[in-house]
Formats: sequence, structure tokens, C-alpha cells
Amino acid sequence: MVNLGSHSIIVMPFLLLAACSNGSGNRELSNDEKETATVFEEKNSIQCGPSGLSIEESAQRLVDTGIDVIQSDCAYNNLITVISLCGTRTSEILVHKIPVQNVADAEGDGFTNTNEIDNDYSVYECS
Repeated sequence: MVNLGSHSIIVMPFLLLAACSNGSGNRELSNDEKETATVFEEKNSIQCGPSGLSIEESAQRLVDTGIDVIQSDCAYNNLITVISLCGTRTSEILVHKIPVQNVADAEGDGFTNTNEIDNDYSVYECS
């Protein structure tokens, strides 16, 4: 057994942390994350009333425009405060991951980049 001294015990954790970092303090984005973006549209559901658009209807609007939909999710826009009252709108949105080069086309079709809401949304299982 080699005695490394008391200083090595302090230095070793820092070396291990440096080995896991990309140097900027941020994690590196995967190729999938660099090449995709997320857009959303309001579900237009009403409390105690119509459930609004389905995830399939929303995704189909993008497909009809020639945009590949990689993934679709139901979510709540966390930046909207909703009171519980029949007849009022909900904060539900429909989120789609698409190729980044198609964001402008999606926005032209009425979708919004999730960056506009600081990506502050909570995904839930669509029913």
C-alpha cells in the first residue's frame, strides 16, 4: 500500500469532477437534441366541457405541412395560472419534437417554439 499523503485525498475528487465535465459547466447536447426542437399549440380544452384537440389531430397538422413529428406529448403550460371554474380554459398544450429546420414552417402553421415559454411545461400521459 502506497501512502499518497493528505493532499492527494483533497485533489483526487477535483480530478474526477474535471474528467466528467466538458469544461463549460454545462452538459453537452446529444446530436438528437442539437437537430430537433419542440413546438406546441394550445389544446383548447374547456373545464367541464370540450376536451379540445387530440394529440393525433395536432400532430397530423404538422405532418400535413410536410413536417416529420418525432415525438408528441400532452403537457401543461406552467406559466399559465388557471382557476378551477367550469367554462374556463385549461393550461393544456400539445408538444411535438420536430427537426429544427422545420420550426419556421411550424410557426407559420400556428405552432409556437417552446423556447417562447422558457420550456416551462409539465408532460402528462395523454388520455
